[in-house]
Amino acid sequence: MDWLLRPDTVSKSIRAAVLAQVATLLVCYTIWVWEGCDHFMPFISDTDTHPSSGVPFTIGFTLSGLLLTTLAWQMFRLRSEWIESKPIGSRARVLNTWSAIFGAIAGLFIVWLAYTPWDEDLALHLLQARVIFGGSILWAVLSTMLASEMASLDDRFQGVLRARRDRTTLTVMSCVLMGLSVLRFTGFSDAAALNLEDFEAYVDTVETCTDLHISSMSMAALFEWAMVLGLIGVLETGIREVSLLSSDESEE
Repeated sequence: MDWLLRPDTVSKSIRAAVLAQVATLLVCYTIWVWEGCDHFMPFISDTDTHPSSGVPFTIGFTLSGLLLTTLAWQMFRLRSEWIESKPIGSRARVLNTWSAIFGAIAGLFIVWLAYTPWDEDLALHLLQARVIFGGSILWAVLSTMLASEMASLDDRFQGVLRARRDRTTLTVMSCVLMGLSVLRFTGFSDAAALNLEDFEAYVDTVETCTDLHISSMSMAALFEWAMVLGLIGVLETGIREVSLLSSDESEE
């Protein structure tokens, strides 16, 4: 198993995870539009309700989730070795541990969600989505805080920190705007109680797929795509981080 922890292997894992997610999103959306569905704007999970795009959705997000779960462990181990070699406090160790935990949880739930179309089990799908969004955002925030700790000891991590901070900010803002858009559709009290009736009405529209006429949900979907792309961007910053963690200068 040692080969999984080699820096070049971890970098390849990050690239593979980024590629798998981007390709899955692109293929699912392209098929959705090609099949005559409304181009603006489906939620990512909407594409899983269509027979044609549902297959690449399941395959793509199964692979993505497994890669992200593996990466959580790989990055934890690689960062742990660097942290142990530096005069750094326990804060970095805590951040490293919890970012790995939340990253792994998000990855496993992505795999689970890939087999739970929301037109088949709406309540479970919404629960899975909330865990994925929450876990992924916590992973991004904690990874950014960890990059700040690392940059305090090695200025070369400043580039990682800036990129990760900007992309995490985009992610968090997109999540907030997505939530506010959903609230415009459901109302605050219904959303807080997870009233499924409004969502069921929306899913009925999605299954028709040719006229996503609810503007607030279309905007929520747009912000969801922005949030996910932001998370992919956060993940991509790991390539530079791995390079620094494994370089001779950072081992001094």
